[in-house]
Amino acid sequence: MLLTFRPTPTCTRFQTSIEMPCMKCGAQMRLATIERRDQNYDVLTYRCTPCDSGESFLKAR
Repeated sequence: MLLTFRPTPTCTRFQTSIEMPCMKCGAQMRLATIERRDQNYDVLTYRCTPCDSGESFLKAR
């Protein structure tokens, strides 16, 4: 079963990149999915292979 990560409660306007540092282990997480939430926001989910964690963020369009 795939884990679904919930978005952090903050909305961000950062530039989307395919990698970002993992908050748990510091390795590079890869952008796994971009899901349209509504007409104003997307949910970006990053996965970390070394520690098998993930983070999701709301991103304003």
